[in-house]
Amino acid sequence: MASIPDDFVVDVHDLAAIILDAHAATETLLPKSQLVEINRGITSPTTLPSHVFAPEWHAAKVGGQKRVAYILKTDSSASERTTIDTFASPQGVKVPGGQELTRRELEDVFWRCKTFNNGYILAYVAQRVLDSLPPTAKLHARTSAKHEVVCKPSDVTVAEIDIVAKEACLILDYEPRPDLGPERVNLSQHMTGFDGSIPWVFLLIGEPKSEDLQADPRVVLDLVTSQLGGRGGGGEVFSLERAFDYHQKVLPKVADELEKYDLSGKIRLSDDALRARGDALVDVVMGRLRKIASGEDNFCRYCGKEEVQARCSKCKKAYFCAPCHTLGWKYHKVWCS
Repeated sequence: MASIPDDFVVDVHDLAAIILDAHAATETLLPKSQLVEINRGITSPTTLPSHVFAPEWHAAKVGGQKRVAYILKTDSSASERTTIDTFASPQGVKVPGGQELTRRELEDVFWRCKTFNNGYILAYVAQRVLDSLPPTAKLHARTSAKHEVVCKPSDVTVAEIDIVAKEACLILDYEPRPDLGPERVNLSQHMTGFDGSIPWVFLLIGEPKSEDLQADPRVVLDLVTSQLGGRGGGGEVFSLERAFDYHQKVLPKVADELEKYDLSGKIRLSDDALRARGDALVDVVMGRLRKIASGEDNFCRYCGKEEVQARCSKCKKAYFCAPCHTLGWKYHKVWCS
């Protein structure tokens, strides 16, 4: 496969979509799980009895905390992993009010589950990918607010902060075990926002030119905003925003910052298995970038999926999956030409 040319320009928005697409195709926490119910604690769950919910769920009710539970059902014998197109249970998804989920609402749950506890590994992947580019390559970070930064791959800094989620989220995944008994199941639970602050990490792209946040031209890349139930300013399942917009408009919708962020060195994953998975993802993403550099750019600019056939009807350049053009238009229309 061809190498990446020295003058290659990486669109950071495209890179984020590609990283998340590669992650969803390889993640190991919920690979074959489908959504069967959404519960916000207003009514009793119908899929599983409430006594199986984590004690924190019931404590949140007493404290009046905003909360949501996603109940997933796993079939480990399934031949293929779940995608956004197969995430909703074929038997239907039970939701408050009984309404049908829109594609965007289904995406919100899908990515909230897929990015759970993956902030550091995905930031590590983005950092490693950028470090692997030729030093003369360029990064092009463009936001939905029509702000853009062009910089070297070395002009990227890791930022860390403690946040408090505004909504507590419980992901409850079960798998029937008829071999052990008619009502036996394997059960796993994953929680965000029930126990105080959460360490949060993102990348700052561009040269620092001011300590004043409002004057700082750098762009924030946060790959896991969806874990908090949020989206980027252009409707993306990640955030690519000017730092001021990220801290004043995007993150405050879903979390409170406890202090000013700290800048740190490179992310280093100490767990061998986690690092191995991160490095494997880096290899996949670098392979995708090499294909793009060789002219194979028919990937969806919204979800990152490869081998897409339809182009934007206006610019005739960018490719989109059928449902993604509408979802991605808020961002794409700013730069469509």
